[in-house]
Amino acid sequence: MILNDLHIGAVFQPQWDSRPLRVIAFDEEIVMYDCWWPHIPGWGIDSINRTISYYRIPTSLLLNKGKYLRTEEYTEAELAVHRPDLPFSFARFADLEWPTVCPVTSEEFPDGSFACKNDEHSQPYLDATKIYLQPFGPKGSSKPGFIIEAENSTGFTVAEILWHAARLQSPFLREIRVTTGIGTYRSGIQRKLPSYYIWGSKSRMGT
Repeated sequence: MILNDLHIGAVFQPQWDSRPLRVIAFDEEIVMYDCWWPHIPGWGIDSINRTISYYRIPTSLLLNKGKYLRTEEYTEAELAVHRPDLPFSFARFADLEWPTVCPVTSEEFPDGSFACKNDEHSQPYLDATKIYLQPFGPKGSSKPGFIIEAENSTGFTVAEILWHAARLQSPFLREIRVTTGIGTYRSGIQRKLPSYYIWGSKSRMGT
C-alpha cells in the first residue's frame, strides 16, 4: 500500500498486534489511530466526551507492516471533534527556548528573542478557535491541559500559541532542561476540543 491509498477510517491488521487499528489522522510521517479492544468489544474511543491521547506509529511502518482490511467511516460529528485536518505540529523552532519568566505580551519572549522574529512567526494560522494546551513538568512528565481561546474567529497565530505555551510552561522550567528548542504537538482531544502538548523542537516521538 502507498501513502496515496491511506485514508481516514481505514482499518488495518498490523503484523505486531492481534488487534486491528483504525486511522484517525495521518501525514507523511505519523499515523494517529484507534485500537480495537476485544473485551468491550469495540473501538477504544467509545466516547468523544472524555480526554483521549491518540495512539501513533510511523506512517512507513503501517504501510509496510499493516494489511488493509476495510474502511469504517467516521461520522460527521466524530470528524468535527477529531479534526484530522489540523497539523500534527505547530510553532516549532530549534533556535528558541521556553522562557523561565512568563512573557508579558504575545509578541516577545522576555529576552527579546521572539520580537526580532515576529514577522517570521506571524503565519500561518492554526484553524481552531479553542484548544487544550498541555505543559510538561520539570522532569518531562505531562501536566493537565489548559483551555486557550484565539483572539479572533479565524484561529491562532504562531505568536498567540507561543505566548500561551510560554505562559503555561514557564512555572515548570528549571535550570536543567529536558527539551531543546520549542514546539507544540497534537496529542488528541479533551472535552471535544483538539489538544496539543508543549515540548521542544522535536516531538516526544521524535526524541
